Amino acid sequence: MSDVCGAHDRSAHLQAQVQEAQAERRPLEIVGSGSRAGMGLPLGPEAMSVADHCGVIDYQPDELVIRARAGTRLVELEHLLASHGQRFAAEIPAPTAESTLGGAIACGWDGPGRSLGVSLRDTVLGCRLINGHGEIVNFGGQVMKNVAGYDLSRLQVGALGTLGVILDVALRLAPLAERHETRTFAVSPAQLQDWWPRCRELRPLLSGSCWYKGHLHLRFSGRAKALDEVLASLGGEPSDFDWSALRDLRSDFFCAEQLACLLLPPRTQVEIPQGDILTDWEGARIWVKGGDHEELQQRALAEGGFLRVLRGDAVTPVVSAPQWHRRIKDAFDPKGVFNPVLFSSHFESGGEH
Repeated sequence: MSDVCGAHDRSAHLQAQVQEAQAERRPLEIVGSGSRAGMGLPLGPEAMSVADHCGVIDYQPDELVIRARAGTRLVELEHLLASHGQRFAAEIPAPTAESTLGGAIACGWDGPGRSLGVSLRDTVLGCRLINGHGEIVNFGGQVMKNVAGYDLSRLQVGALGTLGVILDVALRLAPLAERHETRTFAVSPAQLQDWWPRCRELRPLLSGSCWYKGHLHLRFSGRAKALDEVLASLGGEPSDFDWSALRDLRSDFFCAEQLACLLLPPRTQVEIPQGDILTDWEGARIWVKGGDHEELQQRALAEGGFLRVLRGDAVTPVVSAPQWHRRIKDAFDPKGVFNPVLFSSHFESGGEH
């Protein structure tokens, strides 16, 4: 199955744009639909859109693999996969109906099930991109055994488009769960640290966790019979908690003018900060609305993590091993054509920790 979802191959056009910019040493800001603009990502000089470079190149339901162009809408892909009883193996945020696959890869965000399943980076099998020389290069493949270039493909996840123009990506898929069920428990901030180990004991049926305003929401996914057995002894109240709004950062909580999240190592035992707080990933990701970003950054660093600001007061990132980021950048994009503002603000600023 190939070239569905209104396919348009604009590889040659995009390559020509890059070659022209490279020859003129003119920087480009690579964008998709723009659905993630403003999420702590400063804008660059000249936009180069890949939103029209779209469509499914190859989909093999029996192999649980799909390859699609960067401008393909995530919503379209989800509908296609669901019609075959499948889904992305990772939980991929889609802030709007226009959100694209390339934007998801570039930003590298994961949904609330990240700590309980696989990350977006884990599911990338291969990709094609245009490098800073204006060449189209291919990394990885469409099956796990094609390991050549495997890690180079995954470098693109979270690179914010600073290493090249992503043309298409091959992703690993998973079957849809037979049933989903959410249970909610009244849990105080002081009790949370006792709950996270209990959550780990509920794997693999536990597929998501979120604590907000004194309530812990646990999502279970799997076969109906297995869920019935676990839920019968678990307790809690059935809930209609909106996991998609959390995944896509669409709930009212995420509309704040001052918003940041602490990203911490797994199983970190940390006291919940004061204020309007939401936490998922079994406590490894803590969202803070209206907080002091400088103070939050110091707290994240003290726990071996870092702070990501989505809106409000910016902080100077403390970058780990900036010399390696620069060496990778120079290998892919020696003239600094791609998203130079983002590279400087996210991968070079501050200093090491």
